[in-house]
Amino acid sequence: SLNVKNKSHLFDNLPDNPYVYFVHSYCLDAEDKEIVVATANYGIEFDVAVGKGKAFATQFHPEKSGEVGLNILKNWVKLI
Repeated sequence: SLNVKNKSHLFDNLPDNPYVYFVHSYCLDAEDKEIVVATANYGIEFDVAVGKGKAFATQFHPEKSGEVGLNILKNWVKLI
């Protein structure tokens, strides 16, 4: 599940700690923590979403994350 760290419109209208789909066995450790907008915990806490301005990157797969992912993609479209 996501732990939203910084208020980002990318995660508007989502439930608390929404579940998303991961398929990777690696994790991100962003050098600039100011751009981290969400983390997850799987034995360790790691960065899963970064954003600055209108640019965002996620380690998880919104397109495979059901209704939560669809809402994230809709929010992203509204930002551009």
